[in-house]
Amino acid sequence: MNVRTIASLAALGALAAALLGGPVGAAPTPPPSSTLLPVPTPTIAGTPLPYPAYGTPAPDVASLRPVAGVPTSVSLTQAVDLAVMGSPAFASQRAQYNAIRAKYSSELQALFPSISATGSVTRSFGGGSSSQNNNANPNATPTPGVNSNLGNAVTTDERASISVQQLIFDGGRVIAAIKSAKESDIAGRDTLLRDLQTLEFDVANAYYLVLQDNATIAADAQLVREFQTQEDNVNAEIRAGAAAKSDLSSAEFQTAKARGQLVTAQGAAIAAQSNFAAALGLDADAQVVPQPLTNGEIPLQVTQTYAKAVGQALLLRPDYDAAKHTVASSQDDLRFAKLGRFPTITANAQDGVARSLPFNNSFSHSSSIGATINIPIYDQGQTSYNIAVAQSQLDQADAALLQTKLGVESGVRSALSGLISARALLVQANLELSSAQVALNAAQAKYRVGAATIIDLVTAEANLSQAQTDDVTAVYNAQTAQQAYDFAVGLSTLKL
Repeated sequence: MNVRTIASLAALGALAAALLGGPVGAAPTPPPSSTLLPVPTPTIAGTPLPYPAYGTPAPDVASLRPVAGVPTSVSLTQAVDLAVMGSPAFASQRAQYNAIRAKYSSELQALFPSISATGSVTRSFGGGSSSQNNNANPNATPTPGVNSNLGNAVTTDERASISVQQLIFDGGRVIAAIKSAKESDIAGRDTLLRDLQTLEFDVANAYYLVLQDNATIAADAQLVREFQTQEDNVNAEIRAGAAAKSDLSSAEFQTAKARGQLVTAQGAAIAAQSNFAAALGLDADAQVVPQPLTNGEIPLQVTQTYAKAVGQALLLRPDYDAAKHTVASSQDDLRFAKLGRFPTITANAQDGVARSLPFNNSFSHSSSIGATINIPIYDQGQTSYNIAVAQSQLDQADAALLQTKLGVESGVRSALSGLISARALLVQANLELSSAQVALNAAQAKYRVGAATIIDLVTAEANLSQAQTDDVTAVYNAQTAQQAYDFAVGLSTLKL
């Protein structure tokens, strides 16, 4: 091996050591013995590379536009707050609950009397007979200025009255309606709270996906630089006669493959950023990007048992609580329908004044007070139909409650197992990364003494790159698995 070849190999080893952060042949740092692993830090605003990094530039697709009043870099808490304020889906869900709450307020008013006031003014043309008046007093002298033909007289009738009506007895229908509306109001609020938790979960997933894709871009860009450097060194060795031209093909293949991965990762990151902005209720090109993780560590052990987790979920999940209140509301609806056969007693009072011009210039006063009893005898089967519908709705609510309970149990079990697997995979990904580093160090050492080929070295570098990508993916998969578990159990700091 000539001096030029030795110098090239030494330069290659030094470059690899610089890229990998340690001297060639040095033992990799073992994984920490505690239950915590470091979190890789991704880029905040994506990669500084043009998009696509290789190919025809498309700056319009990758560019982001600042939005007034919205920070360009947000924490997860800030992102959720923005989504609550700007998400059109949540705004629609909140509007639906407002209608449910309004119905409860309306049903409460049935306990109070109804009060109404009426007023009327009526002008009548031609309301009498001149022959009748003449027969009554044939010797009467017509009054000057007054038309004695009453058949052409114009009269004005003015009336005003106020009525008060109070329900005294209806068998409890009003109370049943109020209870049903109250249970529906609670169920609607619980449903809205679950919608809020769903929004938080969706925003968190979109948040971590952007971070993961940005970290993947950084890793892929580093890989391209490593393979390009390797390719340049092979070219130098070919010119020096220390390597065959066929060795260049392997290096070029790995470089081209890494470039393709980088471009693909860039596209995925742009799509993830767009979805994140949309989840916040912003335009797809809004410049609002997630901040990198600041906790620095991720716990790897899960101490919660399934029995405790599902018990906690049945206490905390608002959708399960909503299903229970829906059953209670349906029970009151059935009671309301059955009470349709009961008589009702209503008290009423009325007071009013009236006068008729030009005959009576003074108002005459009238008032009344009384009670009305309404006894249903035959309503053509309407009450029976209402009872059947209410019973059907109660049966459906019971089935929905059971289905919700089964869904809670299934969701908790899946989320808990997913969290355990994700954290276990994170440990293995860290071990994979350590092993790949050791393998690369060994391949570099063998290559320096001629015991390994360039293909062996490139393969070791590719394995290290894959291990780095797997480690990044495992980290953010653990984060999203934690979010999924919290969502399944109903853990959230958000309140209405």
